[in-house]
Amino acid sequence: MHTKKIQEKSDSFFCLQRLNIITYVALLLSIWYNEGRIGRQFRPRHAMLTLHVWLLHKRLLADTNDPHSSLLIQEELFDILWNNTRARIRAEGVNELTVNKHLKDVQQITFQQCTHLDHAFSNFDTTSFEKRSEEIAAAIWMHILLKDEEAYNDHIRRLTAYVEYQFANIVHHLPEEFFREGRIGWGNIPDFSNMIDNEGNPMDDATIFEDDWLPENWTRAITEAGETYYWDIKTSQSQWERPA
Repeated sequence: MHTKKIQEKSDSFFCLQRLNIITYVALLLSIWYNEGRIGRQFRPRHAMLTLHVWLLHKRLLADTNDPHSSLLIQEELFDILWNNTRARIRAEGVNELTVNKHLKDVQQITFQQCTHLDHAFSNFDTTSFEKRSEEIAAAIWMHILLKDEEAYNDHIRRLTAYVEYQFANIVHHLPEEFFREGRIGWGNIPDFSNMIDNEGNPMDDATIFEDDWLPENWTRAITEAGETYYWDIKTSQSQWERPA
């Protein structure tokens, strides 16, 4: 019995590690914060992370084959989210004595975002597609775009379509064996080209931050102390210096 529990825990950690890596790769692609026009501040970046963690959480909740293992993975998934959040808070340069207070504040807005998304998909099924899309759009405007009164409707529509697609993709269509092995096909990031403003005029090109772009397979990561380092997802090589 004890051996079985250890094996279950080991299996859940393996699956979690794969899911976590793929999630971060999906989130750290520079296009979100360049062409995608997502804010570069802490809150919008955390909201994008929360969105993708929520999608994995919903898939785990839907698991009827092995709910016990799914529960273990869910618990560890959120533990990793909070540990990563604490590290990102430190990276903001806050006083160490206030880190846990800031973490509690971020946890609160995280649960609010998840509850908002739950409401959109639980209260409005596919027969109420328009109402559900409106609720998803409201969640995006509130949590990712931070209630920006100058947000563009075209931008929100494209982000809404992405959430709808990923919900169907991850929760309903991804084969169980792929999910258990951590092989998550997140699909394409939305096409943000040829966007129009709220008057129907073509928008200027988004500001591109060249420093965001790294060599192939490289991404930024962060230590528990909030220090940035660079990691090659293919070779697992890591280093402090920005790769050339």
